[in-house]
Amino acid sequence: MKRQIAIFLAVSALLLGVGAVAPLAGEAGPLTANQATAAVNKSLGAGGGGGGNVSGAGDRLGTLLSGWAVPVLTVLAGCLLVGALASRNIGASVGIVVITLLGLIFLLAPQSVESFAKGIANTVF
Repeated sequence: MKRQIAIFLAVSALLLGVGAVAPLAGEAGPLTANQATAAVNKSLGAGGGGGGNVSGAGDRLGTLLSGWAVPVLTVLAGCLLVGALASRNIGASVGIVVITLLGLIFLLAPQSVESFAKGIANTVF
């Protein structure tokens, strides 16, 4: 039994490593010199006299974090779920699935969560 768990963990780590190293579908690759120059000119001309524009920084940070958080949460939940199922703990397995689904809903569709919360608040208050 211990050998099977060790083999499973090794295969999982290998697949996770291959997935992290593999290029994403539709990835544009490194910037060319013309693209980099265009990006700098766009940034300097975006207002604020070239001093930087921080309007919408929270939205951009949220987009960046949700782009990374979804795969990390999915992999983490998958590893926890496999461990819970291997120990035959159904309660923990159901809890992991429910918490993961709630987390993914918050990350992938925050506007629907916001409208749902506002609907509940309007009903209660």
